[in-house]
Amino acid sequence: MNANPTVRSRNRRGEGALLRAELVEAASRLLEELDGQEALSMRAVARAVGIAPQSAYLHFADRRELLTAVYALRFTELHAALLAARDSAPEDDPAQQLSAICHAYADYGVHHPGHYRVLFGTAGTPGWEPTDAQLPGLPTFRLLVDTAAACDSPDPTATASCLWAALHGLITLRQDRPSFPWPPLETLIRTLVDAHLAAAH
Repeated sequence: MNANPTVRSRNRRGEGALLRAELVEAASRLLEELDGQEALSMRAVARAVGIAPQSAYLHFADRRELLTAVYALRFTELHAALLAARDSAPEDDPAQQLSAICHAYADYGVHHPGHYRVLFGTAGTPGWEPTDAQLPGLPTFRLLVDTAAACDSPDPTATASCLWAALHGLITLRQDRPSFPWPPLETLIRTLVDAHLAAAH
């Protein structure tokens, strides 16, 4: 009998992609529990999946490459959540759509703090450059820009940038200063969106 119940049997041929996905998900779960991505180790991720550490290196060269995979996966997840929120608002009311996107963004940051740290608390992917069209986060930012443009913002990129920065501030400050008497998040986001839309006209 195997004395270590966490050790898994060897993958059958063709299951390498499945193991890679399991490693990414395990890293994501650990990030929810650890104090920042610096605390994540390849050994801990391998242990969570039930494989030897050297087996994890067959799929990811190092911890940064693993974090990059989590980064790409979670941006896809965040984008889907924001898109669903936008589509749930009335099609003929872009201001409501923008508000829905902002609420969904804040909800993601509040309820997935570990994932949020990976997305916005690290330097990004290796070789990261602001103008790189392949950045995983650009479609998500473009969704915010396009919705701001639908609200007749004269500079939708500036409006989207300010909203993103303000939302990030709300999320991180509420996490870092929980004892502060914060107004309800709903109130803060409504005030934020209304102020930016008013300033844009």
